[in-house]
Amino acid sequence: MNLRFLLSESSKPLILGHQNADPDAVCAMMAFARMYRIINPEGTPTLIADDLSRLSNQVIDTFVPGESILEKEGIEGDLVILLDTNSVFQLGPKFQKIPQNPSRTIVIDHHEINPETEVLSDHRVVRSDRSSTCEIMVDLFDQYEIPIDPTTANLLLTGIIFDTRRFYFADIMTLQTAIKLIEHGADYERCIKALLMRPDRSERIARLKAAGRGKIHQIGNWIIVTSKIGAFEASVCRALLDMGADVAIVGGSPSKDVVRISSRSTREFSTATAINLGKDVMEPLGNIIGGEGGGHANAAGANGTKGLDEAIVKSIELISRIVEKEHGSAYES
Repeated sequence: MNLRFLLSESSKPLILGHQNADPDAVCAMMAFARMYRIINPEGTPTLIADDLSRLSNQVIDTFVPGESILEKEGIEGDLVILLDTNSVFQLGPKFQKIPQNPSRTIVIDHHEINPETEVLSDHRVVRSDRSSTCEIMVDLFDQYEIPIDPTTANLLLTGIIFDTRRFYFADIMTLQTAIKLIEHGADYERCIKALLMRPDRSERIARLKAAGRGKIHQIGNWIIVTSKIGAFEASVCRALLDMGADVAIVGGSPSKDVVRISSRSTREFSTATAINLGKDVMEPLGNIIGGEGGGHANAAGANGTKGLDEAIVKSIELISRIVEKEHGSAYES
């Protein structure tokens, strides 16, 4: 793929992130727009996402106040770039119809490979071995010899810090990339502060309610907690891990015909069991809930329209089956 050529001939690219875009998606989108403007100063990029997380808005206000990511429909462009996203379903209902032409669609992503991606796009940079999409973006800046200014360095480092949980999920390449960004002017302390946000009252209540509703499953030596809540599923998963769960699976149905499931696991769990939450759990659950699922070994999710209770039960069955097959008898309570 000659990314430079595609961007140089596009006057109105649409840069999209997944629904409820997190800091990795948002920072990658902002950095990509800045790269595009260097390659094609006459063009006008438009950034689009169906809803942003509160934390993502805080990151934008910290580093690029005044810049915005649009959430309205009906915007047209001549090139589509999907960042941190590998399927149209992840774009959310507003924007699923935007990618229409594979020859005019670019996918840049770090999740497990999705079969839909090859149909969706002829131009793909998919590296599931990388910790974040922002890390891939650094490689693209280097590959095309595009300078990284301090603001872009701050954005990219913030996205990496977020998706690696402050380098908990990182390897030597990730750390080398972070050092490179600091050398380009990123302020590590400022990036950390941009990601510090005390959950608001509604999110804290959601965490407490979900903990109270949680069901504990013991599978082998592992503690898996499932729960349901109307919103903040990913936040609840993180809270349950902090409370002692090895795996947290939280489902929500914020409105009619909308089902979301988030999952998180500790590194110890994924290393010992070789269970990849994205491939082994969320992808099958996507079929059950009439949608799609995927993600990483330790963090994954699924979106659909139905069958939340069935899917949560199935998630325990899937984990139990793998643990029992690979590691002897498993039990659940």
